[in-house]
Amino acid sequence: MIAWCLALLFALPALAASGPPAVVKKAASAGSPEAAAAFLEEALKSASPDDQGWILLYDAEYLRLAGKASESRVTFEKVAVDYGNHAAREPAKVGLAVIDASTLDAGKAGGNTLATLGLISEAGVPGSLNADRWLLVGKAEAAAGNNGKAREALRRAEASARGTPIQSRVQAAVQELRGQIGSGAAAAAPADQRPADLVAIEQIRADLAASRFSDAKTAAGAFASLHADSPFAAEAAYALRRAEKGTPIRRDVVGVALPLSGEYGLPGGLLKEAIKLSAEALGGTTVAVFDTKGDPANCKAALESLVIDQGAAIVLGPLTRDEALACAPIAQALHTPMLTFTSADEALAAGDQVFRPYPSVGEQVGALLDALMGGRGWARFAVLHPTTPFGEGAARSFRTAVEARGGTIATVHGYDPASTDFRSVGKVLGQKDYKARASEFASVRAAVARAGGDPAKASLPPIIDYDAIFVPDSYQRSALLASALAFEEFPIGGFRPRADDVPLGLVGLNAWNNPEWPRRGGDYVHDSVFVDAFWVGAENVGSRDFLRRWRERGKGDPTVVEAVGWDALRVANAALKAEGADIGTNLLAADVTDGASGLHGFTPERTARRDWIYLTVREDAVRPLYEQAPPADGQ
Repeated sequence: MIAWCLALLFALPALAASGPPAVVKKAASAGSPEAAAAFLEEALKSASPDDQGWILLYDAEYLRLAGKASESRVTFEKVAVDYGNHAAREPAKVGLAVIDASTLDAGKAGGNTLATLGLISEAGVPGSLNADRWLLVGKAEAAAGNNGKAREALRRAEASARGTPIQSRVQAAVQELRGQIGSGAAAAAPADQRPADLVAIEQIRADLAASRFSDAKTAAGAFASLHADSPFAAEAAYALRRAEKGTPIRRDVVGVALPLSGEYGLPGGLLKEAIKLSAEALGGTTVAVFDTKGDPANCKAALESLVIDQGAAIVLGPLTRDEALACAPIAQALHTPMLTFTSADEALAAGDQVFRPYPSVGEQVGALLDALMGGRGWARFAVLHPTTPFGEGAARSFRTAVEARGGTIATVHGYDPASTDFRSVGKVLGQKDYKARASEFASVRAAVARAGGDPAKASLPPIIDYDAIFVPDSYQRSALLASALAFEEFPIGGFRPRADDVPLGLVGLNAWNNPEWPRRGGDYVHDSVFVDAFWVGAENVGSRDFLRRWRERGKGDPTVVEAVGWDALRVANAALKAEGADIGTNLLAADVTDGASGLHGFTPERTARRDWIYLTVREDAVRPLYEQAPPADGQ
């Protein structure tokens, strides 16, 4: 089990560079929208071209929140016009539409403006902008008398506003509108001014949800000729197939699309067992399984079969990046939420039906730095990474996140992952260039001689001008690296070559969450710091329940992959049991407690909302770093 989990981890792709940079997160703590905008405008001066689009997008949003609508519009427009191939372009269009709609009564906003608000994916859109977007949509739908659609929009507004500076304002507005809807005060409805294709596809969705297959078939059959260029054309084509098949959408059925044979058959099979175990524990949910065999083409067939033939209302899977990229557009066209277990972000770009419950490297890095830069006050780091796509991507993510938080990277070194002798890495990291440091080496030799030692055995001490070393690698290679650093006289772990040495931190990712890590690394990995979403020693109710049930099946100890599968089914179940026809909206509003992997639900960007477990090595075993929550910044 350990072997395949590691194989899966390091088979994942390099980090996608298409999301907002960490400097955007740093801006959120600036204290006010004006200060956040000023911070981002300063960061823009030295940003890469890819980062510039995101920085401008969030700059425009903070200007909007500061009440500077004209300046915000100019900046949103710059992103929409000048960054034609950038992922921030579509979110910028949402910003322009929100500003336009906000200057009018939302119920009287133009059809194009309302279409933009309703059609563009939430991917990459700032949470506060999404919240105001859905608030405006909710107001327009309420004014049109479409109370069901209004309620769904208001649920999205609440979910998007969580954790943003406008949360209180949005909640107050949502409650007021809900009261108007309930009393009928908002029912004086003008004609529906939204695009005809949007109106048509929403009616088709409603017909399918209510099993009105004859109506859905007629409407879907006419859609292609009436709206040939519509972005919903693929959805209408699938809707026609679903209506012809006549299988109702079953909110008690969760589809599972995983590789159960082939290269990823073992991890896929274990993940399937965790999902089924979770369903059994909850009761009332049927799990329908399809073997993708790790093949993207089979993954497409799996989604079609699970949804069209078996009526699955949500699909859990697939497992690999290639499968997820192939299946994400299919899930979007089927208008069926897909919860993928890859850590890559690319699949999320397909649209609002794709969710990622599995922890990404970037999320781990952010959680790790919460403990190191906030809890311990460390601000300067060295990075050692394998020269693989994974290692290089993790190193980039770490550098970006550290610098966004005001820290610095002292040095970065890559190494051959096939090597088994890392002493040369220690020499390079410690700047042990005897020619460059000749005078210092002469002094060291002289001191050794005066002490009665053999000058020939003298060694230069490493130059250490950082607080910790980040190593995004497996526990096996990281243990070898720790040993090599100790050999080169780094004060690593519990090892102190000199009595007055300041301990040097060793930090990494969840690949170190393994009982073999302390055994392989010994004293050299003592006090190392790493994070994970799951740990077999966790004492919370959800982890204990999952672990007990899993062990009763004779499966040994589970990994984070199975724990995420257990939790993903719980969140899916909550969305299926909630009121509201749109299951994707329900997923955004779901809030599950006592999970095994810390998963509560999803952010407006459809990534995981979770609690992290901070871990270290003490007493020759993996232990929690904190007995309770990590300390707040600066404490």
